[in-house]
Amino acid sequence: MMRKISIYILALMAFVATVSCHKETTEGLSLVTNYAVFEYEALVVVEVGDDYTPNANATENGQSIAIETSSNVDTNTVGIYGVTYSAINSDGFEASVFQTVVVHDPSIIGTDVSGNIWDKGNNSRTGVISLVEGTTSIFYATDFGFAGAFPVYFQMDGDVISEIPQTYAFDVSNVDLTYDPVTREFTTLIHPQGFGYTFEYQN
Repeated sequence: MMRKISIYILALMAFVATVSCHKETTEGLSLVTNYAVFEYEALVVVEVGDDYTPNANATENGQSIAIETSSNVDTNTVGIYGVTYSAINSDGFEASVFQTVVVHDPSIIGTDVSGNIWDKGNNSRTGVISLVEGTTSIFYATDFGFAGAFPVYFQMDGDVISEIPQTYAFDVSNVDLTYDPVTREFTTLIHPQGFGYTFEYQN
């Protein structure tokens, strides 16, 4: 009986020691981390040739923290560019946001091709084309191919469509675009995959 009591006492002492050690190793550690919160414009429109300076603020729990910026913006060339803002909080956790920068030429006036479209060969594939606000020629199509999730920016100079520099999804390098103002049909040929599509306006 005495032996059993001794075993219980030893087990209890080991448990208390374990709990005490655990308290020492976790004391002062927070179970809550506050990730960086950013204030920035998701989309910025810049006229070709103008200056552009990335601009964003980041805070952690209401306090300003440092931001790192990565940008590929070329204001001398019409196109779609990106800026990434990143910040690391006091616990070492990183957060980031992405800003789209549209560089346009206001002297180019494009035919308004906004509207709802669908794939002529597969009407279940639909999309929307809209003019980028603040431009006179840059349009955004929510889907121009693949399985319904392939956004493309393009330029209209009158009735003439053209591809502009941008980063595509799915490792696409470039897209051949045509627009027929008579039939009001768009064709897209995606490289290097070689997929081709014809889109028309929904009735």
